[in-house]
This record gives sequence, C-alpha cells and structure tokens, in this order.
Amino acid sequence: MTAAIFGLGPLELLIILIVIIVLFLPKQLPKIVKRLSESINAVRDMTDKDLDKQEEEKKKEQKTEDRPPSS
Repeated sequence: MTAAIFGLGPLELLIILIVIIVLFLPKQLPKIVKRLSESINAVRDMTDKDLDKQEEEKKKEQKTEDRPPSS
C-alpha cells in the first residue's frame, strides 16, 4: 500500500502538479528551462576540468616513474 497525501495517490498528485505547471507557469517555463540548462552546463564544465586535472596528474606521475634514478 502506498502513502497518500490528503487521500490522493502519487498518480493524482502528479496530474495535479502537471495541471498547475501548465496553467500558472507558461510564461516562466522558458526561464526555468534556461536556468536548468545553464546549471547542467556548469556542472559538465566543472567535471570536465576535474577530469582533465586528474589526467594531467596521472601523466606527471607516469613521467616521474619512468625516469631512471639519478646518481
């Protein structure tokens, strides 16, 4: 048995949420989508930079391991 809020199941709550979005947010929806896409792009950029940094560190470690010990 699923939990119900105000006697409504999850499907009914989802339908109500969709109706609210369609009725009250059509003007703000493009702004919301734009902000969401900007946030996703910012997260991607940060992860790409982090991955690049990790690759550079691995390359530096490999170079130092490949060097013969100095006399």
